[in-house]
Amino acid sequence: MIKTTSFLGTVTNRFIRCAAIAMVAVALFTTASPLAFAGKVEDVAKILREDSSYKVRVQAALVLGKLGDRNAVGALAKALNDENNTVRAVAAQALGRLGAPEAAEHLKRALTKETDKFVRSQLERSLAGLGREGGESNSKARIYLEFGPFSGGSKSVTGGSLETLRKALQQKLGSLKSVTFSLSPEEKATFAKIGRLGFLIDGNVTQLDESMVGGAVEVNCDVKVMVARWPSKSIILWTSAGAAVQGGSRAQDKENARRDCLEASAGQLGDDLKRFFQSQGG
Repeated sequence: MIKTTSFLGTVTNRFIRCAAIAMVAVALFTTASPLAFAGKVEDVAKILREDSSYKVRVQAALVLGKLGDRNAVGALAKALNDENNTVRAVAAQALGRLGAPEAAEHLKRALTKETDKFVRSQLERSLAGLGREGGESNSKARIYLEFGPFSGGSKSVTGGSLETLRKALQQKLGSLKSVTFSLSPEEKATFAKIGRLGFLIDGNVTQLDESMVGGAVEVNCDVKVMVARWPSKSIILWTSAGAAVQGGSRAQDKENARRDCLEASAGQLGDDLKRFFQSQGG
């Protein structure tokens, strides 16, 4: 049997994808709470990464910016390398709209190689916005989160492993629109007077080791995280999570398994912390 694909089928599929994005966009413009659509981020991000039509990718980038979920930073950052200059420009605009401090490095990197004048102007504009006290979202943020060094714990933990853990937690918590990871010196000096809440997140990796299980290498990890008031550092709560990930025996496979294990643990911890910060108004 020969499998064929009709032109009508291709057009219909593209129409369905456009309609799906349009439905999310319409809902966003008619609701007071864009975070109610945070679950759509992965679906729209997949369209931005994979769709063959640049017009569809442009719409996807626009919607991701409107959703206001910092989990979209990764997909939008990749779109800065899109072959179409309109997609790149809209992705830059969306990153600026999210106001995520972690987007700055992606924007700077794109500026070093971008040749299109309009795209460059949007990259520079978004970077300038992030430079003003963390961007637009920072002015609306009610909760400031500061991360500690996550030092101590297992001797097998490297600086790279700790950075993986911190980034995974930051990405998870960054989806809360009322949260910021940066404050200007002026904001820190007047913190108690402007009605904001501050928290310190710290902890350590108590276990990160490997063993042979059924002929495969298994990495086990356990992470303990503390939440304290900032700047007083008075401890409020402790939470912990662990995971086990199997991988190959090569050095790179083991390193990937360690990273995946810590990211899985961070995902569990992030869910716990999100619930706590939401109860605090985040």
